[in-house]
Formats: sequence, C-alpha cells, structure tokens
Amino acid sequence: MKIHLAIAFAVFGALALFADYQVKTVAVKPIESYPARAELGGVAIAADPYTDDNKSFTAFDVKNLNSRGYFPVHVIIRNGSQSFFNVRTRNVVLITAAGKQLYTTPATVVVEDVVRAGLVSKLPKMKSRDQSTSTKVGSPLSDFTSKELTNRLVDPETVADGFLFFFTPEPKDDFFAGSTLYIPKLEEEGTRKALGPFSIPLDPALKK
Repeated sequence: MKIHLAIAFAVFGALALFADYQVKTVAVKPIESYPARAELGGVAIAADPYTDDNKSFTAFDVKNLNSRGYFPVHVIIRNGSQSFFNVRTRNVVLITAAGKQLYTTPATVVVEDVVRAGLVSKLPKMKSRDQSTSTKVGSPLSDFTSKELTNRLVDPETVADGFLFFFTPEPKDDFFAGSTLYIPKLEEEGTRKALGPFSIPLDPALKK
C-alpha cells in the first residue's frame, strides 16, 4: 500500500503536463453480448480483451498502450443471485497459451510508466470520439484508477465492471490468443463460502 501511494504522489507532478487528457466513457453491454464469459451459481462473468492500441485508445487517452506492454481486459460481473460476493482482483491471473501465469498490474504503475514514456496523447481528440464513447477532460491517474477493477463487494441483482491490466515485456498482436482469464473464486459475504473457479477462455472474444 505504501509503495502504491508513493507512486501515486510521484505521478501527480507529471500529470500537470497533461491537462488536456480526455476521459472516455466505456459502455457496458448486456453480458450475453460478450462471447468470452462463464456462469456459476447465478453469477456471470464476461471478459472483453483490448487486443491492440486502437481498441485501448477507445477506453484510455493513451497512445500505444499495448505496444508498451500493457494489455487491458474489461471484466463485467453480473450477480444474479441473492448473495453478496467479494471480488479479490489480485488473485486473478491470465494464463497464456504457453501456460505462463500473469498477475494484474496496478493502474498506478501503468500510469507512471505511460506518463514517463510520454504516451499520453496531447493532440486534438475529435478523431477519438465514436458512437460508443464520450469524453471529458480529466487526468490519467484518476481515469485509470476509477476504471480499474479493484477488490469490491458486488450486491445482489447488480452489475459491476472494471479493467484489469496485464503486462508483458514482449508485446505482440496475438498476445491474448489461446489465453484464459482465471478467477479462483468469489467469496460470499458473511459465510465466506467460495463460488468458483471461473475459467474464461478469451479466444471467442478474438474472432472478428
């Protein structure tokens, strides 16, 4: 926690240089519309991998996010049960086609890297708007952290969503091919009863 706070304070000074950063709205569609999903005990979880720089740019005003090695996955959780469930995102792993397990990278670390690398777009944003996104001025740190899927309680009959970020030092266009998003469990509030695991192959979401 102290390390993350130190990173956050270090980034704040640099963020002043990017006052025109555009915060984009990411639409959450009905969970049945996401090809990569799993359902168990009345809870459905979908994963929407952001496979390239262009798709990531529709969610974050950052150039070459994937080329830098950061691959976002938008996770949507629909709790159709009558129970409250805790989500522990630091236990979530991406299992690659080669069997390598990648844990999530905190949004504060992602922002520190992309700001230092000068990847935050400072050009006019008219071309970045489309029918599925809207924009407003904000900061990279607040945008990434507010969209990040963090540990949270998901109420009954509600939908929660957020992004997880996975890093690879060797980025490539087919990074997600053959990979699986693995969520070991959700934990029922009060009883601590486990629901899971949820294993979500991402290939169905990669088909054009």
